[in-house]
Amino acid sequence: MSDQIPSPVFLPNGIVLRHAHGPGELTACFPVISQLRPRLKGVEEWVERASEMATEGYRVLAAWENDRVLAMAGYRVMENLIHDHFLYVDDLVTAQAERGKRLGAALLRELTAIGVDEYCGRLVLDTAATNENARRFYKREGLADAVIGFVKLLGPPA
Repeated sequence: MSDQIPSPVFLPNGIVLRHAHGPGELTACFPVISQLRPRLKGVEEWVERASEMATEGYRVLAAWENDRVLAMAGYRVMENLIHDHFLYVDDLVTAQAERGKRLGAALLRELTAIGVDEYCGRLVLDTAATNENARRFYKREGLADAVIGFVKLLGPPA
């Protein structure tokens, strides 16, 4: 992944898309990520896990209104034998109160641009088969329903 930090993207409504850096900005993301990942036990766990994942290339792009996060995406640039060099979106969520403002679409557009800049051939993400709202959103935004994933539980969550 490029070491260059992308410039902020200014949306017409005064919202800024920019990366979250450091514990303070990751803390600001917690109210939003916890809506998608309710298993997180608290802000400390989120900051610790996001920081650990950053060593593997995980980054957080957020929609900011001043110091408040309205939506966010966690992603990384990866390579495997299925997709070759690609941008993988781990997390994409808009705060419940902010939905309908096209923030998710804006984040996806910026993630696409980052993927192009990183010479990725694809943008890939997963969503629960039961999450019909997300599936409709992704299809509306031009993503193809192209992969079927399977999960086998191996024990209780850590």
